[in-house]
Amino acid sequence: MSRTRSLTGSLMSIVAIGSLVGCANSMVPDLNNAAISDFQANPTGAAAGAIAVGLVRGSRDNVALFAENIGILGREGFEMGVAQGDLPLYVTGPMTPGTFFVGQMWTGQYKDLRSANTVLDALAKVPDLTATQKEALIGFVQTMEAFDIYELAASRDTFGIPIAVDVSPTGPPVPIAVKADVYQHILNLLDSGQTHLQAGGAAFSFTLPVGFTGFNTPATFLTVNRGLRARADILLNNYADALTDLTGSFLNEGSPLSTGPSFDFSNNSGDEPNPLFAPFYYAVPQLVTDAQLQANNTPDERVQVKLVSVPSFTLDGITSDVQFTLYPGTTTPIPMLRNEELILLRAEAELGTGDLAGATADINFIRTTSGNLPPIANPFVPTANQPTLLDELLYEKRYSLLWESGNNWISMRHYNKLNLIPRQEAAERIFDVVPYPLAECQARSPQPEGCATVIGS
Repeated sequence: MSRTRSLTGSLMSIVAIGSLVGCANSMVPDLNNAAISDFQANPTGAAAGAIAVGLVRGSRDNVALFAENIGILGREGFEMGVAQGDLPLYVTGPMTPGTFFVGQMWTGQYKDLRSANTVLDALAKVPDLTATQKEALIGFVQTMEAFDIYELAASRDTFGIPIAVDVSPTGPPVPIAVKADVYQHILNLLDSGQTHLQAGGAAFSFTLPVGFTGFNTPATFLTVNRGLRARADILLNNYADALTDLTGSFLNEGSPLSTGPSFDFSNNSGDEPNPLFAPFYYAVPQLVTDAQLQANNTPDERVQVKLVSVPSFTLDGITSDVQFTLYPGTTTPIPMLRNEELILLRAEAELGTGDLAGATADINFIRTTSGNLPPIANPFVPTANQPTLLDELLYEKRYSLLWESGNNWISMRHYNKLNLIPRQEAAERIFDVVPYPLAECQARSPQPEGCATVIGS
């Protein structure tokens, strides 16, 4: 079962911090965990580096669950395992704090944040790292913190989330920060991370997994930091800032669209296979019927590459005859951020700043390169399915970023277009936000808005 594997993998990783029972009293390091307890008792460079690398292992579990859960909410696909029995929770709801997958987009991220704070708080006591090495480590950790908080912020949106989590575990619950403050915190972390990475010398003191090859030095990882900031800029409508940040990212039309850091999986003992490799993940069939046509009248090349036709299957009123081919094996990586997304973010920022020609050029680059579709005209000519250039951009994002980052739900919500997400049955509902998990709500009195049942529309 994919969720069991993901959570087990997280707990096995060296950054496992124990279960969360609310931000006040439960984001507590598991003192039986050797890496954490050893580091706290005897801070060393090797232990600090191990925890930093552990953040990557934690994040890969979070990414897999995020891609699945948010992908379902955005109707990219469905988990249709008969034994799972949870499809109606996603489709008709309602979504309550007790809904089991709600905690999957909370617990892992806060474990990572506690790990990050553990290493940052004790870094001054580490005797065997140079000042430059410490700068690099801080920059890396702060960037990974921002990555985790982005997922929390994207799922909880207007509810806000706790961000001041580096506090006593025996104190009162951490206050809920409003959405604007959460995103400002993300930007602050990334900007601080940028400063530290710039002062971090030529190499990290720790070895990153192979999926970070090409992004495993302070200078190259800084390009990831800037790309992540551009992603946050877009959701704040800070389009000019996004363009600036993208100039410092690894965006490059001359590089493969797949270029970027990724999270690795393996079948090795003590490691974890890719949890998105499973026979019960089905794509929404509208991805095929909504696809634009290539010159030879076949669907968008991204449909050919990412989806495969299978015998029709129906579960709980949902029917699909399409499955994903994105993760064809247990060791297939999941991207953290890709060149293709950066180019689309630039198109989005150009559109937001009124540079329609620039946006059209970037959209056409993705259309022709990734979709093998004919270019759209400049100026844009509306169609029945894409009445605006924004709709055309959202189409490209839908197919280019399918089942890897929860893009469709996040982007459609950002532009108040959730009502356009396809549905199959009359009772089906689309949710606009995810509540806090039950344990978090039980730790708070009075309970905040994020503890309310989400009905959807």
